[in-house]
Amino acid sequence: MNPPAIKVFILGAGRVGRAIGRAIVDQAARRQTPARNPSPTEASTAAPPSGDEADPAAPPSGDEADPAALYLIGAWNRTPAAALATAALLGVEITSGPPLPDLQAADLIIMSVPDDAIADLAARLAPLLTPDQILLHTSGSHPASTMASDAMRAHLGGVHPLQALADPHGDPDLLRGATFAVEGDPEAIDAARLVALAVGGNPVAIPSEAKVFYHAAAVVSANYITVLVDAARDLLAEAGVDARAGIQMLMPLLKGTLDNLQHLNDNPTDDPHDPGLRALSMALTGPVRRGDVGTVRRHLDAIDDLARRRPEAADLPALYRLLAARAAAIARRGDLPDDLADALDRALKRSKT
Repeated sequence: MNPPAIKVFILGAGRVGRAIGRAIVDQAARRQTPARNPSPTEASTAAPPSGDEADPAAPPSGDEADPAALYLIGAWNRTPAAALATAALLGVEITSGPPLPDLQAADLIIMSVPDDAIADLAARLAPLLTPDQILLHTSGSHPASTMASDAMRAHLGGVHPLQALADPHGDPDLLRGATFAVEGDPEAIDAARLVALAVGGNPVAIPSEAKVFYHAAAVVSANYITVLVDAARDLLAEAGVDARAGIQMLMPLLKGTLDNLQHLNDNPTDDPHDPGLRALSMALTGPVRRGDVGTVRRHLDAIDDLARRRPEAADLPALYRLLAARAAAIARRGDLPDDLADALDRALKRSKT
């Protein structure tokens, strides 16, 4: 016998909530799609299965059933306009105002609201929830304990997709293959894993007390790429390249760097004392990686001069020095000779003129 369906309600269907909701709706639709029956010709010519062969069109047995049987029963948005837009995307009833009926009928509630609203909303929901329900939030930085209160009886956890979801409609395809950070009490972690697997993601347990570092890593690696591209755009402007053309010029370079990082594990090291740090150094390119001290000095002179001429570029010298110093430390872990690494350090630490 297949396990009972887990009824899901999404509280706050913005970009993340809509993406998860659409993915849940998609997987539920796939479950309900009947297997194609063979034509009479196919049936008459097919070899009969042996006693050890299972019918691929037959429903799974209880031991083989997929436990991640999630079904979206509703969602909630703060405003009627947002609720109408979400209803068109998810094909289920969306409410605004007090989300009471469907919320109380759900087994699993996914709260996808701004971080600053989590504790207050959870406190207002606490008297409505039962010990049989599970409440997950999608925050990357807050632990599940943010939702705890004396009145809270539901199991608490977090499920955060490590993915940039910029599409306001919520693109469920971006969740496939994405890592999902899961944490909370044991029942909530189990539910968070089901959510991640149901939408095609990969759940990874993160200690609650260290979640802030996990989220800071996500911000540095994803959000600040855009910041670095903006800094590069500012420098390209000095070369006579406008912003739109400059970003297009940089895209193949950025994609190549991501490809290098993607292939870090192609040649894993056998050294148990090297947890991938040397491999990371091999993905680094550019003058710091080569130990080209002269080029780095020319960069510093030009950027220092730019900052003197253009007050809006005043942060670029410090940004360049900080990133180059980190790059030098990475290159030193690889095969950059110590004398070149030391020369780079001296060039980066010299006083600005």
